[in-house]
Amino acid sequence: MRDINKQTVLFLASFFFAICSLEAQDNVTLTDFYISVGYKNQPFNSLNQRLSQNGYETFSENVGTLGGGFSYLPQSGLGLFAETEMNVNRKGFSNDDISYRYLPIHVTAGVQYHFLNSKTAEWRFYPKLGIFFGTTSLDLVSNNANRDFNENLLGAMNTSFLYQENYGINFSLNADKLIGSFFQPTTQIGIYSRMGIQVGYMFNIFSSRTRLRRNFNPTLRDDFSMVNSPVFNPSAFYIKFNIALGKFTRGNE
Repeated sequence: MRDINKQTVLFLASFFFAICSLEAQDNVTLTDFYISVGYKNQPFNSLNQRLSQNGYETFSENVGTLGGGFSYLPQSGLGLFAETEMNVNRKGFSNDDISYRYLPIHVTAGVQYHFLNSKTAEWRFYPKLGIFFGTTSLDLVSNNANRDFNENLLGAMNTSFLYQENYGINFSLNADKLIGSFFQPTTQIGIYSRMGIQVGYMFNIFSSRTRLRRNFNPTLRDDFSMVNSPVFNPSAFYIKFNIALGKFTRGNE
């Protein structure tokens, strides 16, 4: 019983020491993976306007998101990150003639900067700046499919898979709080967890021409370019909550 109590005291002491060390020292490198849940205001104005003009229901601009990311923060305070998320709103509608849905998929990679005096503080405030890349697709499937073999041979279209490539800038302000850590002195390596809030804006700079994907040959150069298409603009304001688990290493004093 005494040994168990002694081990418990040593563990709690190590845990407390790790938190103090992580909060007080700037000579640490942090690496973690995080998951996120949030809200995004993504109106897709041009696309929704075209859908409305043709009598179709429009996609909601207020959506929930689920995502994840990776963060690497060396001793200098200038680190790297990569992240992505998916919309969890209703993405598809249907009427008598057609079923349709949209799907935005984008990945952001960039830099983050933590001031040396705040990099390992209990609360950290820092900016992120990244470049995002991805696609926004619009899939349309006829509800009155042409079942005549000969007419399909002549090119009757029962389905259309349209997409645009998107490129832009993703900027956010972040606030994180350390919620726990454990340090192993013999290896100078520890683990930690953090939670935080991220508020930012995705600004779309360029969208490619709309292309019609050919399922039997999905290479980009063989997809058809479409004309008279609206821009699938994924620009969006967002706010999300992150929770991370990672490891830290202490450098030489």
